[in-house]
Amino acid sequence: MLADFREVESGGTLEADMCVIGAGAAGITIASELTNGRQSVIVLESGGLQLEPEVQDLYEGTNVHGYFSLATSRFRLFGGTTYAWGGWCAPLDDIDFQPRDWVPHSGWPIRKSDLLPYYRRAQRYCELGPYRYEISEWPSVAEHARALDPTKLEHRMWQLSPPTRFGRVYAGAMRRAANVTLMLHATAVELVTDDSATSVRGVRVADLHGREATVRARIYVLACGGIETTRLLLASNRVESAGIGNRFDVLGRYFMEHPHPDAGGVLLSGDPQALRAYQHTEVGNERIVVGFGPSAQAQARLRILNSSIALGDASHTEPSEAWGSLRKLSRALSERRWPESAGIHVINVLRDLDDVLHEAYLRSTDGEVRGFYLTARTEVAPDPRNRITLDHARDALGMNRVRLDWRVMPLDRVSVATTMRLLAEELGRLGVGRVQVTPLLFEEDGRWSQNLSWFGHHMGTTRMSSDPRSGVVDADCRVHGIDNLYVASASVFPTAGFANPTLTILALAVRLADYVKHRMQNQS
Repeated sequence: MLADFREVESGGTLEADMCVIGAGAAGITIASELTNGRQSVIVLESGGLQLEPEVQDLYEGTNVHGYFSLATSRFRLFGGTTYAWGGWCAPLDDIDFQPRDWVPHSGWPIRKSDLLPYYRRAQRYCELGPYRYEISEWPSVAEHARALDPTKLEHRMWQLSPPTRFGRVYAGAMRRAANVTLMLHATAVELVTDDSATSVRGVRVADLHGREATVRARIYVLACGGIETTRLLLASNRVESAGIGNRFDVLGRYFMEHPHPDAGGVLLSGDPQALRAYQHTEVGNERIVVGFGPSAQAQARLRILNSSIALGDASHTEPSEAWGSLRKLSRALSERRWPESAGIHVINVLRDLDDVLHEAYLRSTDGEVRGFYLTARTEVAPDPRNRITLDHARDALGMNRVRLDWRVMPLDRVSVATTMRLLAEELGRLGVGRVQVTPLLFEEDGRWSQNLSWFGHHMGTTRMSSDPRSGVVDADCRVHGIDNLYVASASVFPTAGFANPTLTILALAVRLADYVKHRMQNQS
């Protein structure tokens, strides 16, 4: 059923077997897995069915290095950030779960094989077909793919969701569910624990009109994203002064995002269809994208992070830095922001204005395709210095706002530059074309950060670990030392991989739903 906290009597208590905080992709998936069961579930959503500016303002905070706005990189409404999701789905690779001696703080306490059955179940929540992420599973595409040297590169694959807007697609089922209550406009402002901080006894809930209530449950699941999950744990400091789950000062650390650099371009040697398998492809009713990435063997040999390169816009002239700058400025304007590096991009455009105008003319007249721009998606190294803390400023509900202090690291840049070099060697060997690499990838003074866009993939701040000294949740996503508190978010990722995180978030959510369902049944 659907309810609105603005219509609930202030000062009361709401009770359920399980309380899920956050109704984005993870929260909706967990509630869906428990729909029509014996356990009652209450899902708290801070927003409504539509985006509301005064609610969205609760996301405002400080990003110290200004890479992206905290208030525009996520959305506070039923359905969460799937409101603006691009729909790209891919699982993490085997190597992403493994400890790597060249990547400090790497390694998950679970393996990819532990998640595989849940990845398969997660597909349907994204309105995808069967779980197929090997190019050999798509024969009509594989026949046009290039034969890569496995010591250097391997294929990367994404399946594209419509994209699924979880708030719209699953609203009907949530309304009809007899055992699930979706409570809109209900913001969790504090987790209340017992005196030993080993069990959560309730959630203090508030709205923008001064109404307050308490939700009590047997099991609590935080599903409010990589930043807000951490914020709520830090703010719940009445018993544990550093926040719940933070006895070893790990909470909020290891923040990760996926940098999205314009990596360069490829000028084709001849046949414009040479890379047809790597353009967006429709196979029946399904859509996929095939790209390139360093093989696990190459990652270990070259001591780099995981990453991927995919084709971007077609180019009708030789790919140029000037056109790349124009694309970046256009993207920034569409997002209603003006990047600090805008001056550099303007200079690039003006310096090669003739080439820009020529490219624009050929595009308008459907000129012959001579190449493609290339876009990278790269893993970043987990680093405890990259962290979320609480700021002194407070929001309309009295909660401390967030302060995010993180920066991209040299290994992140080197990984993209090295992958581009491998791609250049392979496309040259195969006679496909000549790769041009963005010069900023070779700069060691931090200027490459001027070449980045961001996905809104907030990961790592409540990382999964076997030892509470190195993480916040255990292999079952339960907060270390708290017997009834779990996290369903990309914040549990110890490492990020290159893959867009939504499919892994949902796989973990399905796995967690099975776990807590079994636990509650055994406690009945």
